Amino acid sequence: MAGLPDLYFLRHGQTDWNLQGRFQGASDIPLNETGLAQAQAVSLKLARYAAEKGQDPQQFALLSSPLLRARQTAATVARQLHIGEAGLEFVPVLREVSYGVWEGMTSLEVKERYPEERRTRKTDRWRFCPEGGESHASRIPELEAFLADQKAPAVVVSHTGVIRVCLYLLGCLDRDSALAEPISQDKIYVFSKGSLALV
Repeated sequence: MAGLPDLYFLRHGQTDWNLQGRFQGASDIPLNETGLAQAQAVSLKLARYAAEKGQDPQQFALLSSPLLRARQTAATVARQLHIGEAGLEFVPVLREVSYGVWEGMTSLEVKERYPEERRTRKTDRWRFCPEGGESHASRIPELEAFLADQKAPAVVVSHTGVIRVCLYLLGCLDRDSALAEPISQDKIYVFSKGSLALV
């Protein structure tokens, strides 16, 4: 996607479900204490990075998933970068890919309760859709439109699945590499001038 402004992708901080290895998806789980600290740390990192590049963070758009864990992270970013509440926008398309009936379960629980579906997922994770959930592939049209709409530098606070799809759509990673990318909670994925950097 040519001609896009700089985009800074952040994953929300840790939740208890992350810690327990549970499928989270569209479930609205708050940050735990570690997650709140991660949000603060990545906000400071972003502020330092912007200063090193001579950028004014107050000129960034701040776009967040409406799910609580992302909203809490984005609020921390807004405070650290001195972006007022008016500069923070909650964007429904940035919500996480839904895992349907798997949400709240660990991988072991899914293996025990949905063995066939789990095997199917391993053969095509991109298109696999849990019962009542979504596939990564199904989110492409709306995320492609979201990216194409960006006209100014933006911090995008979202989730593993959504960031993976965005990195694929931006041409930074192929499909398999995108799905394998861990999307760390303490890193900033910087898309600038058509290339990706990890900060």
